[in-house]
Formats: sequence, C-alpha cells, structure tokens
Amino acid sequence: MGHQQLYWSHPRKFGQGSRSCRVCSNRHGLIRKYGINMCRQCFRQYAKDIGFVKVTGLRCLVLTSSDGSSCQKSGHDGIINHCK
Repeated sequence: MGHQQLYWSHPRKFGQGSRSCRVCSNRHGLIRKYGINMCRQCFRQYAKDIGFVKVTGLRCLVLTSSDGSSCQKSGHDGIINHCK
C-alpha cells in the first residue's frame, strides 16, 4: 500500500479530527454549543449577524410581578433571591 492509499484513511466519526468550522474549516477553538460549529474567530466575526449580544456589566436584574408587590432579584452569578 502506497502513501496515497494510507493518507487520511482512518475513519473520523468522533473526536476533534471529525469536526471543523463551517466557515473556514479550522479545527481549533471550535464552538459546538447550540450546534454553531464555528471556530472562535469566525464566531466573533459573525456573532452580530447570528443574533448574539454581548452582555457586560450586568449586576442585577429586578423582575416585578403585575401587582408590583413582590419581585425576584437575579444577580450576575445566576442566583435568584426572592424579596418583598
């Protein structure tokens, strides 16, 4: 068997070698969450077009009920506190 028959002949069904960026075919820094399958560089380039919004400086989110008597306070760490 020559080199041409052996080169890239191993099946790549799983693992890092089986996945690549859908934009540039890069295999490093791949973001697979939500089925994005883009490398981090391409994701930064197309994030706004996809609809992702970078959230910075979020300290506290206060949600009030319809009567305004109770609220939920969610901090930046994801912990929800109930207050009155």
